[in-house]
Amino acid sequence: MIAGLLLLDKPQDASSFDMVREVKGILKVKKVGHFGTLDPMATGLLLIALDQATKFFDLFQERSKTYRATVELGVCTDTYDMTGTVLRRKSVSVSEGELKEALNRFLGDILQVPPMFSAKKHQGQPLYKLAREGKSIEREPVKVRIESLNLTEFSSSSFSFDVTTSSGTYIRSLANDIGELLGTGAALSALRRIRIGDFHVEHAITLEDLRQSAEEENYLRYILPIESIFPEFPKIILTPRGAVLAGNGAKVPLEEVAKVEGVRADYFKLFDDEGRFLCLAKPDIPQRVFRPVVMLQH
Repeated sequence: MIAGLLLLDKPQDASSFDMVREVKGILKVKKVGHFGTLDPMATGLLLIALDQATKFFDLFQERSKTYRATVELGVCTDTYDMTGTVLRRKSVSVSEGELKEALNRFLGDILQVPPMFSAKKHQGQPLYKLAREGKSIEREPVKVRIESLNLTEFSSSSFSFDVTTSSGTYIRSLANDIGELLGTGAALSALRRIRIGDFHVEHAITLEDLRQSAEEENYLRYILPIESIFPEFPKIILTPRGAVLAGNGAKVPLEEVAKVEGVRADYFKLFDDEGRFLCLAKPDIPQRVFRPVVMLQH
């Protein structure tokens, strides 16, 4: 059984679902998913969960992400990127100083309206399906956080920037909103995700390299253990009795803790004395126990 985390460098013009399907076929794993969608036009880091790693989707969602984006000025499209239909064009006269001032306006907590061409749902229907039917639905603004936004390149008609955001931020909407603020219009022309939480694209593998490693039967070196999904959570080694309790989903008393590696946190990773990851657990301080939240099968 192959279970764990795969860091994949997604190519352009492929959907996240395409990558899941390809990995499933290459590694012959029945249960495969991903932590965070990338648009087909985007490239970069896609975290692929294999088998039991898919159990941790909900707990992983709040990780910040870093992107490298390029934006074309003077153009507006229905998708907020250059893959869409151009709605209007406008001549551009923006200085680098004006652009930097505009970018600074988006730092911190902001309200962002999701684009119509997105997977957000309205009455159970993805917005992009409604958009393809020519419909436009009123969307509620969503609070997101822009942690950092740094201009890296500038010309009279385009610019590039690196941005670190909270989960749920649409870089296409950010590009559109920057264009609205400048009064020129703007659309995303390139996007690359370079980081999710503690994982960086420089450690990712391409689909071609994964396929070749599978043919050579040395692909396991690219599969990170499930516990690596949460490097920030402390590790606890349990006594044999504690391991049995955790394995059965029962509360684990503090007396069954043999060793703690880390400090107090919202969640802890519980292991048996042979180093097997058993579950993710929440501490219940008043009750002096750990309560398993997500358990693994062994």
